[in-house]
Amino acid sequence: MTVGSSVKDKQTLKNDINEKHNDELQTNSVAFTTLYKPQADSYRLSEVGFIVIKDGWNEQSLLALKQQTGLGTLFALQTTDKHIDRFEVIDGIIICKADEVEQVISVFESVLYDRDKVGIDVNDIKRSCGSEKTAKFIHTRITGMPDSEQVKSAVNHLLNQIPEDLSIQYMMLDIESDNKLSLDEFFSVTTAVENRIADDSEVFYGNRIIDKPEHCWMGAIYVAG
Repeated sequence: MTVGSSVKDKQTLKNDINEKHNDELQTNSVAFTTLYKPQADSYRLSEVGFIVIKDGWNEQSLLALKQQTGLGTLFALQTTDKHIDRFEVIDGIIICKADEVEQVISVFESVLYDRDKVGIDVNDIKRSCGSEKTAKFIHTRITGMPDSEQVKSAVNHLLNQIPEDLSIQYMMLDIESDNKLSLDEFFSVTTAVENRIADDSEVFYGNRIIDKPEHCWMGAIYVAG
C-alpha cells in the first residue's frame, strides 16, 4: 500500500510538472518579439525574432534557431560597418548602433503589436525591415512638455537625418510619449512625413504611452532608394 501510494505520488508529480511545462510553453509561445543570442542554452518561442549579426551567428546556427523556435520571420540587426552576408534564413537587415537594438525592436512592436489595427501585408512588413533593400534606424527626442510645434519640429529633425536625394519607400514610425498625441499633433507628424515620402510609399505609425513626465521620443525604421 505504501509502495502503491509512492508510485501514485510520483506519477502525480510528473503530471504536475508536465502540465506546468505545457502552461509555460503556451505562455512563451505567444511572445511577439525576442532578441536571440547564440550562446543561449534554450530559446524562448516568439512570433518574430531579432538577432545581432556581430554576436557570431552563421548560416548553420540560424537554421538551428529557426528549427528550434519555429520562427516564421527573422530580422538581423547590423551594428557595425562590417559587410553582412544576406543568409537565406534572414528576412531583412536593419542598420543601427549597438545601443539602439532595443529601440529598434520597440518601434517594430509599437507599430505591429496592436491586434485591433487593420492587417498589414506581411510582405510590406518585411520590406519595411530590409528584405529587399537594407533598412536603417533613426530617432530623435523632444525635451520639455511637447506641443504641436515641437512635435512638428521633432519629426522634421527625424526626417532630415535621411539624405534629401533619397526617396523613402517604406517606414515604420513610432512615437513614445507620456500621453496620447492630440489630433493636431498627429496631423503635424503625418503632414511632415507625406511631404517627404514618395507617392507610392508605405508608412506605418505607432504611438506608445509610457510613464515618463514631459517625455516624447520618435524612432523610425525606413527603407529608401
